[in-house]
Amino acid sequence: MLQRTMTTLVDIAGVKSVTLFENDGFIIYRSNDDATNDDGQMSRWISALDASPKSNRLTFIMEHGSIILHRGKHLHLAVHCGPSTNLGEVRQTAETCHETLHNLA
Repeated sequence: MLQRTMTTLVDIAGVKSVTLFENDGFIIYRSNDDATNDDGQMSRWISALDASPKSNRLTFIMEHGSIILHRGKHLHLAVHCGPSTNLGEVRQTAETCHETLHNLA
């Protein structure tokens, strides 16, 4: 079920990786390994989410693409996108995937 839910997000053109993780950094799902979802980086994403408690979504624009973090009640989502990725489509699909996952929990 998890794999099927995440497929719609993973299949968007330009998405390099999708990572679903808990508050403590424990990774539930990882579509691909890359530098944005190694253990050290996950703690940085958690710190970024903790530093902005009023925002459920953060976007980091970097030299080689973007990272979209999406906060949930139980699970958080990190999506690594290439520079030409349609971020609006990624955000909308991530929201749908995240809602689906939290409705199952």
